[in-house]
Amino acid sequence: MADKAETGNDFRGTAGGSVVQARTIGHLVLSMPPAEGRLPVPRQLPAAVPDFTGRTGETAALDSLLSEDGPARGVAVVDGTAGVGKTALVVRWAHRAQHRFPDGTLFVNLRGYGPSAPLAPVQVLAGFVTALGVAEKRIPSDPDALTGLYRSVLAQRRVLVVLDNAGTTDQVRPLLPGAPGCLVLVSSRARLTGLGVAVAARHITLGLLPPREAEVLVRGVIGAARADAEPGAVAELIEVCARLPLALRIAATRLAVRRHLAVADIVEDIAEETAVSGDGDEADSVRGVFDWSYAHLPGGQARTFRRLGLHPGPEFGVPAAAALTGLPQATAYRHLEALAETHMVEVVGRKRYRFHDLLHTYAAAQSASHDSERDRRDALDRVLTWYARTALAADRLVFPVHAGIEAGVDGAAEMEFADRARALAWLNAEQTNLMAALRSAVECRAHGPALGLAGTARFLVFRERAMWPVEAEAESLGISVARTCGDRAAEAFLLACRCETFSNSGRWADAEADCARLLVLARELNDLDHQQAAFAALGFIRLGQGRYPEARACYLRALPLARRTGATRWEAVVECNLSEISARLGDYERALDHAHRELGLRRRIADHVGEAFALHNLAVAWRELGQAEAGLECAMRAVELNRSLEGTDHHTALVLETAASCLESMGDLSRAGQYLRDACAILTEFGDPRAETVRDALRGLESRAAPDAGNAVQRDAGRQVGQSGSGASGASA
Repeated sequence: MADKAETGNDFRGTAGGSVVQARTIGHLVLSMPPAEGRLPVPRQLPAAVPDFTGRTGETAALDSLLSEDGPARGVAVVDGTAGVGKTALVVRWAHRAQHRFPDGTLFVNLRGYGPSAPLAPVQVLAGFVTALGVAEKRIPSDPDALTGLYRSVLAQRRVLVVLDNAGTTDQVRPLLPGAPGCLVLVSSRARLTGLGVAVAARHITLGLLPPREAEVLVRGVIGAARADAEPGAVAELIEVCARLPLALRIAATRLAVRRHLAVADIVEDIAEETAVSGDGDEADSVRGVFDWSYAHLPGGQARTFRRLGLHPGPEFGVPAAAALTGLPQATAYRHLEALAETHMVEVVGRKRYRFHDLLHTYAAAQSASHDSERDRRDALDRVLTWYARTALAADRLVFPVHAGIEAGVDGAAEMEFADRARALAWLNAEQTNLMAALRSAVECRAHGPALGLAGTARFLVFRERAMWPVEAEAESLGISVARTCGDRAAEAFLLACRCETFSNSGRWADAEADCARLLVLARELNDLDHQQAAFAALGFIRLGQGRYPEARACYLRALPLARRTGATRWEAVVECNLSEISARLGDYERALDHAHRELGLRRRIADHVGEAFALHNLAVAWRELGQAEAGLECAMRAVELNRSLEGTDHHTALVLETAASCLESMGDLSRAGQYLRDACAILTEFGDPRAETVRDALRGLESRAAPDAGNAVQRDAGRQVGQSGSGASGASA
């Protein structure tokens, strides 16, 4: 894939809608259409528990939500104490019922209870509408608008929505569809009575496992023969585990792998631990099982378990576990697999694990009790440093021609990436952990890792717009840390990043405030790079606001600074924007001059994507100067270059429009119509509203063309647009 970080800051003249500029006024973010057209129907459920037992009454209650001919609109809340099996029930039932929902199954762990921050509804909505086929560039960042889009998408669909581990009614309410046909299943430790009032939600309270169902679970794990040999002890085991599936599964699994032990022996051990834990209620029973299971871990595994309690996020891979423990990855992997066999951690992917919320809290408590303050701080420093160093390594691949933050993080990254695609995939997969690590680093005053993690949050510009506030939060945290430790260079870097984030989001006043602070800092530091960045950032703001003379003045101040620093690429970017602005102001001779200089600079540094933008700038200027043939030549060279590169489809559509207008001036309406059809197909794939403008241009060509040729243009346009629109969806980069 072509490196999008190589794309210039080329906000093209005929573009409509939002143009997203990524990193220090460096490049344009282009939405990518799906590789094979229509997205598959989303089926997002995690794997069901293989030996699920009982819950027949609750399952029947859920079954009653379904009508004879399909799902009825409704909301059901499954509530109950921690460890009672809420997630297991809703996931198993959803797997059984999802065939009744032909348009998909959406699932999210809202993290209402756990070590990381609860998910904001806007993040969930962005992921849901993307899964349902909405092009990411069409996803609004405004929460109300995003909720409205979500409900509009679901209005004619039958989708099952599973919201696991909800913390509050407010977290759930924006995620409820607004029309019949969809069913929402919520699990929570709280009753969420507000949903009963607001949407007449059906409440199903999940109590402790009935004794018979608990016995079936235990027998399934330890075997019928062993259970039959000690029926009384099995009954006592069920009671000391408080009939909670989580506790029962842990205890029974440990029994299954220790066949020399009697069930009665384990019951006695757990009972003793429970007596020590407290008053013998459900929480104490669970704690007693945890204590007993932890006490039987070998020393190395016990230490690994404790250190994992310090992990800032909900999931972790083997490399992160190795960083926490200071162990070789092979040893950490063996420990994790052993912990998974006894259900102390849960396997969620290849060499990837997750704690149950209760076990994560328990592991952290064990670390506080058994590890010294120095050991715990060293472990946390290691994992925060590992995340920061690895994120910095990934960032260098994702943004290879951009300056990175100097975070002062000692140590080497333990992960290496073969290419940019893998680096970006890792950043996306670890996004929740990276934010959790950043917050933890800020809290414990680990300034180096905090700055590194804040400075690498810029990859979120490639994500859906709903993630941009998360990027702004990360950059704001980093700015606060930089000011605390007096690192003005880091503050300048992060101000430039946040200024761009605000600009992309249309938060012009906030962006201007960051520009002003950045310029002050850059002058104090005598940093010409950041002075240039400040003027270019302000120019981009003015360009986005349509204040073209002011935008040109800003870029003209940035241009000599870029030349003085020898930053050829930045100089090309500034020339590009000056050509754009001149064309918008009708000064086409000047636009041509800027474009010629831009082309030379792009070619000097082999910036092929930027070269295509420069050729398009030339094409626009030549066309407006009455040189349609020269404009067409430049446009076609840009199209040819774009087609040799990935990630440039959206710009290709723009160039094809320019080529079509040149052909129309030359009287070749047939070719002009074909190019407009091609442009319309691309724009329709992207869900770009300008597709309708191109259709209008096609109709205009038809009205001026000969009747037969015009009818052909119209027929072909209809076919092409229809084919493109049938599965239009995409992913914003």
